[in-house]
Amino acid sequence: MDLSPIAVVAYLMLFMGVGIIFLFVALLLGRFLRPRCPSPQKAETYECGEIAVGPSFLQYDLRFYVVALLFIIFEVEVALFFPPAVVFGKVNQLRSRIPELQDTAVPPPAFQQSLDDLGVPEASAGTVPSTLAYGAALQKLALAVIVDLGLFFAILLVGFAYLWNRGDIAWVRARGARQGAAG
Repeated sequence: MDLSPIAVVAYLMLFMGVGIIFLFVALLLGRFLRPRCPSPQKAETYECGEIAVGPSFLQYDLRFYVVALLFIIFEVEVALFFPPAVVFGKVNQLRSRIPELQDTAVPPPAFQQSLDDLGVPEASAGTVPSTLAYGAALQKLALAVIVDLGLFFAILLVGFAYLWNRGDIAWVRARGARQGAAG
């Protein structure tokens, strides 16, 4: 069945219209059917079980924002571990295939392509190096990836220690100790 672009747009509009109608019908039904029992206790500001601090227009404690922001920062930085880990895995996979290449003069095209993808200089030079040269180049690349990951992890640990020392990660802070020190 070959649909014209006008028919596709018509089906999409029909789908969106039916979805919007279902949404508004469900919202209206909920408004008319749910019980209404307002009370002063229900109208109070609620902060996840903690005592409300400050005016009600600020609906959450700033610590929630700081912890969420720190989580996002560390989560994104941890995602940056994956590309070097993939390179390290490819390097080790190629290094495990080097003993198979001892008897061949020219490596297979898939092996050569993997070396080119990793940027191994001996593979890109156009000459046919020995398997020892491949092994040495792959070992250097694996060592570079390990050092890179180690430095990156060390920087993350320094940032984490700094935040811990500042108290940004401490969820519950003693209010009495701070007030007693100030007074």
